[in-house]
Amino acid sequence: MSHSTCQYCLSRRQFLQTGLALGTSLLLPNLSHAGGFAQSLQGETWVNGRIAHDKTRINANSFIKTTTHSASFVIGDNAFTLRPNSQVRFTPVSQQSRSVITSLRLLTGGLLSVFGKGSKQLFTPAATIGIRGTGVYMESNADSSYVCLCYGKGDLTANVKAAPTNLLEATHHQAKRIQNTGAVGDETMLNHTDDELVYLESLVGRKVPFA
Repeated sequence: MSHSTCQYCLSRRQFLQTGLALGTSLLLPNLSHAGGFAQSLQGETWVNGRIAHDKTRINANSFIKTTTHSASFVIGDNAFTLRPNSQVRFTPVSQQSRSVITSLRLLTGGLLSVFGKGSKQLFTPAATIGIRGTGVYMESNADSSYVCLCYGKGDLTANVKAAPTNLLEATHHQAKRIQNTGAVGDETMLNHTDDELVYLESLVGRKVPFA
């Protein structure tokens, strides 16, 4: 499996070793209530404006913010790792739904996601991505957004001007850089690893397609 250089990316083996060394327990997300955190929290993490603890429930209408550490969590049949100093807001398919996501908006930072079946819209300040059951890594920076379709199919459009939609299809990573001006260019795989995707898919009982 390929790996990128990333100061906050941990492989599954490193994650487990770190957890054992620190006495950090792996948690079973509360799937009966849409979801929850998949590991003991390090540093402050906020859910809907309140400091979260390990058993804080997360649903399809949650706003999550990290500070010094990443946080991994499950919502329905989707799993995520939100990087340090990042913010993401989820939108449910309806006000009555607590587990079915229709969209998410990455406001700042980075987010690695694996999704179950169904269409979803992903937003950054610079881009909109339509996907169905894929793995995606996104970063929102001051002057651009980074999007890597790790596997599956999607369509990507710059937000600021009418530009051709970029149709993406990948079995093992296809990345784009979207400038705030609307320019879209090819990129390499950055700041996420295959082992992280394997770990996230395992949280929802799946395997990565490239395994």
